[in-house]
Amino acid sequence: MLISDPRIGIGIQDICQKGPQHDAHRQQQERALPVQVLQVQTETVPVTVSGYGEAVARSVITLPAEVSGRIVKTYKNLHVGAIIQQGEVLYMLNEQDYRLELDSAQARLQSLSRDLELARKEHARLSSLHRKNIGSQSSVEQAERAVNSIQTQIIQLEQAQDMAKLHLSRCQIRAPFTGRITELFAEQDEYVTPGKNLLTLTDDSDLEVQVPLDSREALKWLRFQQSKDGSWFGKPEKTVCTVTWTENAAVKAKGSIDRAVRFDAKTRSLILAIRIQPEKGAALPLTQGMFCRVDIQGHAIQRAFVLPRQAVSFENTVFVARDNRLKTMEVRVARIQGEEAFVADGLEDGEQVIVTRLVDPLENALLKIS
Repeated sequence: MLISDPRIGIGIQDICQKGPQHDAHRQQQERALPVQVLQVQTETVPVTVSGYGEAVARSVITLPAEVSGRIVKTYKNLHVGAIIQQGEVLYMLNEQDYRLELDSAQARLQSLSRDLELARKEHARLSSLHRKNIGSQSSVEQAERAVNSIQTQIIQLEQAQDMAKLHLSRCQIRAPFTGRITELFAEQDEYVTPGKNLLTLTDDSDLEVQVPLDSREALKWLRFQQSKDGSWFGKPEKTVCTVTWTENAAVKAKGSIDRAVRFDAKTRSLILAIRIQPEKGAALPLTQGMFCRVDIQGHAIQRAFVLPRQAVSFENTVFVARDNRLKTMEVRVARIQGEEAFVADGLEDGEQVIVTRLVDPLENALLKIS
């Protein structure tokens, strides 16, 4: 069927004439995607392994009474929280009974010492007579037994004397180190018996934090000495750490790895003890009970690109700008640390990586780089 309407022919002619111009117009109308880019270069990247734990004192001791007696005197400022210097007398027990025991033992020792001297002279005299065939052997033996008996009594009294001196020394309970009283169990005029707890003393200047770390991450990034006993990890090197109170980032201190405490099979964690190092002449900013974050310096990655974490997708891809066009690149991420991603492979020096967060952009889309 032929079309005789001339208007249709004119319309087709117009479309054919406008085709190339229309395509060019469409290209001019392509909207550029505004993005920000980061020009990357490989660099040596220090790795930091982080964990959390509670600061605890390494030196905590509960002092018990070692002898019986009434508390006749206490430290002048004895209360929870008081700072006690090493050697200060915390408690004084009534020592009268032990003083009497000591005086009695010393008096009896003096008397027995004189008796021993006389007994030895008598034994020597009888022995001399016996050698001259005067007297009997039994008398000599009897004199010898007298000497031995007195010597035995002297030994027993010396032991009693030493025990009395020991009891007297234990009537004074002194602070074994400078610390803070954290618990108080006994007051003045109270009668105590051996084993009765008196107080707990804590050394706030000697703290550590036990930090659980993923065992694979710890072995990969931290420094361990060569194992000599066949264990799966060697002794950790004393790596520098930063310990920060989670409640206030300004409260922090330096530390170092002290030892590996244990391996937790349930969580597959390696527990490391971080010893906090107080600065000379400065008060320790941390105290027992503070929950802290520990940042440990690990091995460095020698050649890596440092990108914002948001620039790397969950599929380990990044968007780059090439000739003002968007390209998708697969990368190998060596480590995610905080808000940064360390890319070990897949990029080149000078590459422009798009850091603007994009949702399903079109491949080869036109870009407007700001």
